Amino acid sequence: MSRVVSVAAFIAGIIMLTGVAGAQEKGKGKTPPAASADKAGAAQASPQALSVPWLVNCASTGGEVPCEASQRLVVQKTGQLLIAVTVRIPPESKTGAMMLHLPHGLFLPDGVTLDIDGKVSKKHDVQTCDQKGCYAGLPIDDANLKMLQSGKTMTVAFRNLQKEEVRVPITLSGFKEAYAKLRQ
Repeated sequence: MSRVVSVAAFIAGIIMLTGVAGAQEKGKGKTPPAASADKAGAAQASPQALSVPWLVNCASTGGEVPCEASQRLVVQKTGQLLIAVTVRIPPESKTGAMMLHLPHGLFLPDGVTLDIDGKVSKKHDVQTCDQKGCYAGLPIDDANLKMLQSGKTMTVAFRNLQKEEVRVPITLSGFKEAYAKLRQ
């Protein structure tokens, strides 16, 4: 039961924090054009990874100061969220957890996959969707943590409703330092 409450609290925290997280800088890469209505919000083109460091946000909740590291990509023309990746270390587990905030218009049965510098991980289920998008949470085991800390690019892949693959590269520049701040 406490795990369900932890996951629910994490999702709620992600929803609140993604509203204040910074957007990636303009001019360092390309983001896809805004999706057309017939594509139901999922991106049409695969953007290039942008080299903006991971942000670390901490919020005091009484005695504890939980922190989260995040990357957020938005469509430059519209400001629409393309993807947000948030990592935190829940106090009860001491190992990392990652939450992916994805756009609407996903083909949910295919889930989402991550690859780090071309090394494909397993498929992860999309756990829930709301009016702001869809969410997939996954634990970060030791092997994946090492790849994230030493990697250059993490690519998040999913399919839109037309079953076309969408691949979104996320820079890992600064991830190692951001994760170290989460451990403090």
